[in-house]
Amino acid sequence: MNPSLKLLVAFQVGLGALMVGGASIMGYPHLAASIAIGAGVMLANLLFLGWVWGRLFAKKSIAWTSILIVIKYAVLLGSIFFLVQTDWFNPLGAGLGIASFTLAALGYAAVYYTKEKFHFG
Repeated sequence: MNPSLKLLVAFQVGLGALMVGGASIMGYPHLAASIAIGAGVMLANLLFLGWVWGRLFAKKSIAWTSILIVIKYAVLLGSIFFLVQTDWFNPLGAGLGIASFTLAALGYAAVYYTKEKFHFG
């Protein structure tokens, strides 16, 4: 895995864990579970996207890669449909978990900018 992707994944996992922990401590277990699902979906998407780009840059079969992308979206849509029908799932929590990617990307950008500006290793 690319070192840049590793750092972004670390930010995503850390922020997701902080958000889930915060919701749990405040006494909202269903919200915490929904945040975990949203952050997990974004983490899976991030890892899958990294893998797809690796395949494309390695000039692997684009047809198989395209089929896997279509299957991924079918599984994602089916999972969302199933979760929305459960009593405990909170769409707001899932949205917060998905939005954690934005904060993770900003954290990654800040670290990258600091490295570039001050020429750290």
